[in-house]
Amino acid sequence: MGKMDKERQLIHELLDGELSPEERREFLDRMNSDPLLKREFDDLRSIVNMVETGERLIVPPLFTSQVMRRLPAPNVSFRKRVSSFFFGVRVLRWNMATALATLCLVVIATGALLQMQKKGDIVSDQSSLEKATRTVTISFHAPQAEKVSLAGDFNKWSAEKGLMKKESNGIWTLEVPLQPGTYHYMFVVDGEAWVSDPHAESYRDDGFGNKNSVLRVSL
Repeated sequence: MGKMDKERQLIHELLDGELSPEERREFLDRMNSDPLLKREFDDLRSIVNMVETGERLIVPPLFTSQVMRRLPAPNVSFRKRVSSFFFGVRVLRWNMATALATLCLVVIATGALLQMQKKGDIVSDQSSLEKATRTVTISFHAPQAEKVSLAGDFNKWSAEKGLMKKESNGIWTLEVPLQPGTYHYMFVVDGEAWVSDPHAESYRDDGFGNKNSVLRVSL
């Protein structure tokens, strides 16, 4: 196992809480002095947060029956088809076949209409969410800091994408366009210290002894 593979293994153990306090402290010190290792850790932590907060897809209740309906009919031998044609009760079977064919057409047409309606609802919901995007101003008081960034699941925990602007009173601010939902974030002070928002409405343990700040955006 190469050095980078060992480092990745340690990152996974750190994310899973499997390191002892001494191992955890030693690894965090080494990670803070190694930019490549820190970036690897940030990327993995971002993936974990995305999985935890991502939307879960729900299988429609009629999914199985719709799939079974689309399967091809079993092959019938030529001999059986000829025997059925000459010796079967054709009038009754033809009427049943017509009824079944009509029923299948009704089911297919209904399914198509429902699918079109569902797609229309999805487009409508997406359009509503886009229109509901709000600009949220997030601030942090740090008069002694030279640089402050806002990192959260809304920007993949990137400290470079969330550079904040310092006001004359020592308060750093940043306007972030967000759709309704729940978000987690932290402040990165001078590119090193990750600090929770002291004025956040609530917090969530990030698994490394720190607390992610929680922001809820409503309509």
